[in-house]
Amino acid sequence: MAIVTVRTALVTDQTERLRHLASTVWSVQHGGMSLDALVLALASVIRLTSVASVYAMLSTTRPTRLLTAYIVAGFVFSGAIGIVLVTTLGVSTAPRARDEVRAVIAIGLGAVSLSYAAGLLSGLMSGPVHDRTDTYPGPDSKSWLGRQLADLSIPRAAIVGVLTHLPGLFYLAALSAIINSTSSNTSRIFQVVLYNAIWFAMPLTALVLATRRSKELQHFLRQITEWIWHHQREIMITVFGLIGVYLIVRGVMDLRP
Repeated sequence: MAIVTVRTALVTDQTERLRHLASTVWSVQHGGMSLDALVLALASVIRLTSVASVYAMLSTTRPTRLLTAYIVAGFVFSGAIGIVLVTTLGVSTAPRARDEVRAVIAIGLGAVSLSYAAGLLSGLMSGPVHDRTDTYPGPDSKSWLGRQLADLSIPRAAIVGVLTHLPGLFYLAALSAIINSTSSNTSRIFQVVLYNAIWFAMPLTALVLATRRSKELQHFLRQITEWIWHHQREIMITVFGLIGVYLIVRGVMDLRP
């Protein structure tokens, strides 16, 4: 009987340790990053407009200046918006938001993402329209963004950096996860900066490699851009669908006792 009691106590202790470990994975502890925000950041790294913009800049004679303006302007803009939102909205929340609140937000955003994917799949919603015969893998040359990329300058590169990194569904969902993950504004600001660093990983990598392997990188990005451009509807359905499922499952797990 005593042995059984000891074994039961050991099992209970191990279970509590696993629960504590799971809690540290799902939330910020000691300056870490929310798993939700990390997943959403990784899902935002490769986007058609960003890839096409970087490709256009690498095609110029002085890509480093354009890429620097693109990254600095976009990073400062999106980072400033994120910092303002997490610090101001975080004031009105409890030091640690209740699991039910986080669950409702995750399920709601997941439903929106999943609904958009379902709408694209069923044809009820129209996705990006492009001419498959166009030799340039990017925005229509007649569009505003296409005209900026066709005649790039440092100010135009900065504007494109801002416009290609406007807050969207994933960014707002990440900010919500960041706010609910910790009561420390320092940690929230750190997470916003880290999220944007991941979001800008592709142009940052291009900037580092531009001075050494510009031609090879340009060729590689063109291949990626062409593939994304011709499969963007399928990519959007897959990404929005997976993120939607992830957020809903995440919310349901938070509701479990």
